[in-house]
Amino acid sequence: MNIEDIYKELEKLKYHVRILGETIDYQTHPVEYLILSMDWNDNDINSAHDIFEKYDRKLDNKENIEWSEFEHELRDKFNIGYQTVKQIVIAFFNNHQWTDVCYGYAMSFEPHTPVEFHQITRNNK
Repeated sequence: MNIEDIYKELEKLKYHVRILGETIDYQTHPVEYLILSMDWNDNDINSAHDIFEKYDRKLDNKENIEWSEFEHELRDKFNIGYQTVKQIVIAFFNNHQWTDVCYGYAMSFEPHTPVEFHQITRNNK
């Protein structure tokens, strides 16, 4: 098999994975959907968990949290914008992971909570 054939096969596999990813139900598998939509690998999802875990520990230790720092860590780590940060937070919340961190971040916008976070702020605490 030459390099062109390998490239064609790789492109075909990437296309198949993308099509399969589009069939994943976001409501049932929010983090898996996030991983595919963000084109993350194992290291990326672990990095996201590390960031959420850091702020979860701060909450457990009753530390004062600057939620803008949390947002900027995600933005800087993944080279993403604010809208994508919201998607990550919502995906973890809907997967019942890091819910206290998701709630804290969502509440940091009070009284102008983005509509996307109402599911977090209305159904938690």
